[in-house]
Amino acid sequence: MGRTLSLSLIAVGVVAVAALSLVFASDGVRDGVEGAYGTVQPEPDELFMDLDIQAAYNDDDIFFRFGWDTDTPSIHHDFLVYEGGEWVRYGGDADGSGLPMNEDRVTFLLDDGSVDGFEHYGGFMTVFTFTRAMSPEDQDEDEVEAVFGEDTDDLRKMLPDTMEDHTDWRTRRSDGELGDLQDAGYFLDLWHWRGHRANPIGYSDVQYILDHRINDDGSGAASTNWDDETETPEYMFDPDATGQYAMDWDQVLALEYTQDDHYFLSEDNSVAFDPDHEWQDGDAIPRRFLTVPDGARGEIFAQGIASDGRWQVELQRALDTGAVGEQKVIDEFGRYHLAPAVHTGFTGNRWHFIGMPLSLGLGRDADIEAQRFSGERPDWDAIEPVTTTLFYPGVIAWDYLTDPDAHAGAGAIGAGASFESAHDVESMGYYALESEFRSEVKTQWLWTGIVWLVFIVVVSLAIVRLARRFDPVAVDQPAATARHHDQER
Repeated sequence: MGRTLSLSLIAVGVVAVAALSLVFASDGVRDGVEGAYGTVQPEPDELFMDLDIQAAYNDDDIFFRFGWDTDTPSIHHDFLVYEGGEWVRYGGDADGSGLPMNEDRVTFLLDDGSVDGFEHYGGFMTVFTFTRAMSPEDQDEDEVEAVFGEDTDDLRKMLPDTMEDHTDWRTRRSDGELGDLQDAGYFLDLWHWRGHRANPIGYSDVQYILDHRINDDGSGAASTNWDDETETPEYMFDPDATGQYAMDWDQVLALEYTQDDHYFLSEDNSVAFDPDHEWQDGDAIPRRFLTVPDGARGEIFAQGIASDGRWQVELQRALDTGAVGEQKVIDEFGRYHLAPAVHTGFTGNRWHFIGMPLSLGLGRDADIEAQRFSGERPDWDAIEPVTTTLFYPGVIAWDYLTDPDAHAGAGAIGAGASFESAHDVESMGYYALESEFRSEVKTQWLWTGIVWLVFIVVVSLAIVRLARRFDPVAVDQPAATARHHDQER
């Protein structure tokens, strides 16, 4: 009876621990946890994606082409929709509203060797626990403006050496020191292609990273199509040129518009808004109005085409634009590093895929070898693409990575070791996802450890109980006695 009870206890313990381990294990923690970094957690179903990159150059310009697969290419950003007599804004939310209103984007950071460590850590050097969407707590806008100036009310990407203390944005260096850093080349060129806010008129935006993400000089392509006084759009579609006053909201949500339709507003297809038109519920007008950018903001030409479940995005820029301190000069026989990223699946902000830095060479060996050509445009079919795997970055931040009390690899980073010496892309992707729920995962680990400890104690006690009731010496004693009597006879 006692042996049966002990065996039953062990069996029940095994089943209980297996069940509790599934409950408390870190795998699947996000299914039942809201998470600390926002009320909506739009982590992608897939943590990885492949990006094809090609590069070419002639005497004057450099060209890039990026290609990736997508079942749902997004060419919209945000809309003004007529509802019940008023115009309501939809879309453009960075946290994944579920609406197809965030345009697809491809971006990359480019450096010429002036930012130490970028070749190893890429975009991770530009994000901190206090930058936008990385922290569960928003920074005080007035305090941010007091430190960065009146044109900046939130904390975006920034480089470590723009702060005296890399963990505290309030220690931002003086304007004079920042100017000296910029003159010395300590900034990153940001090529920023957007599927709606510039591509339809043939451009990509361009910015740079110093103490925050800064627009290059000049005016950008996208402005806001909204009149604050009348609370109506400023422009609508020109019915003579487009055959419509507005788009149909249901068709927008059903992704029925393509690049062959009139899906954007620009100077060529719009007229001033007519408040006397008989607007109907569901009439939709893009909230962005596109014009040709000027100055350094207009230096990158773009042609992005979504077809047959795939984006092909071509970018073209002068090797030397003359935008000193804002755009990197690219020279033949030069070697550079770029870190790519892609927004897809209708999300924005940090909800994207990123890649580790790749070397770029013009007439030199590199991960991406730009091919020299003659003529107006390269023959992309003759250039073998480089395929790199991008991954979801979670909330991995530079001040966390370099903190020896928080990150075991901080010492290696301080010694200049690259991420790739310690992590492959797959491990980075899963680690990044867990970073989204770091405290919750640690709690699950703790409970898992407690459950296993209890199990070990219970099983040990059961084994001791069995050992006492099932003593091999006592069992063998009658047989030994019988043998002794036989020998005496």
